[in-house]
Amino acid sequence: MRKWLILLALLSTGFSAAADDAAASRLTVVELFTSQGCSSCPPADAILKSLRDRPGVLTLSWPVDYWDRLGWEDTFAHPHNAMRQAAYNKRLGRGGVFTPQMILDGRVQCVGSRQDKVRKSIERARAIDHPVVTPSIAATQEGAIEVTLPATEMDGMTSVRVVWYLADAKVQIGDGENQGRVLHYTNVVRASDVIMDWKGEAASLTLKAAEGLSAGADHVAILLQSDYGHGPIIGAASMALESNTVPTVGGQ
Repeated sequence: MRKWLILLALLSTGFSAAADDAAASRLTVVELFTSQGCSSCPPADAILKSLRDRPGVLTLSWPVDYWDRLGWEDTFAHPHNAMRQAAYNKRLGRGGVFTPQMILDGRVQCVGSRQDKVRKSIERARAIDHPVVTPSIAATQEGAIEVTLPATEMDGMTSVRVVWYLADAKVQIGDGENQGRVLHYTNVVRASDVIMDWKGEAASLTLKAAEGLSAGADHVAILLQSDYGHGPIIGAASMALESNTVPTVGGQ
C-alpha cells in the first residue's frame, strides 16, 4: 500500500509540475480594437507597442471600420474585426462597442488608452486559473507552416483560429479626427479565420505561408478559443514568416 501511495504522489507531482509549466509558459493574448478615425486610439496603439516585447504576451491590433463615417476610411479596418469585438462584448455582458478597447485572453476587457488599467487587466487575466494548451508552430523546408495540437481532455468544442498579422506599419492620416498625424501600428491583423473545430484529439495542420504573405502579413498566430472563436483563449502560439517559410518561385 505504501508503495502505491508513493507512486500516486509522484504521479500527482508530475502532473502538477506539467500543469505549472504550461501555465508559466502560456501566452496572454492582448487584443486591441482601434481605429484610424478615433482620436483616443493613438495612446492605446503606443501602449500595445510597449507590450509587444513583454515575455508571455502576444499582442494583436484589430482595426475596426465603424468610425469611417467621421471622414477617414481606415486603411487596415475590416468588418469582421468589428464583428469580433461585438461578439466579445455581448459575451462579456456589455451593451455596445467602443475604441480603444483591449480584450485579454478573451476574458477581461478594459479601456486600451489607460496604462494603469491595462497593467491591472493583464495581471487579472493571468491570475485566472484555467486549462492551458500550448500549440506548436514551425516552418517546414517546403515553405509551409506546421501546427501541432497535443491530445487534451476538454469539455466542448474549441476553435482553432489562424491570424495573419503585420508586425509594424505607419499611416499618414488625411482626414477625420487624426488628420495630419502619422499613426504607428503594431501587430496589425491582416486576415483571420477559424480553420478547425477541435475536440481535444491530437492533430496536425498545414498552412501555406503564401496565404499570409498575400494578405500583407509577416507573422502568423494560432489561437485556441471557445465559444465559436470569441470566448476564453486557452492557448496561443506565433512565429515570423521568415525566408524559409516562403515558397521558392522559379526564376527568382
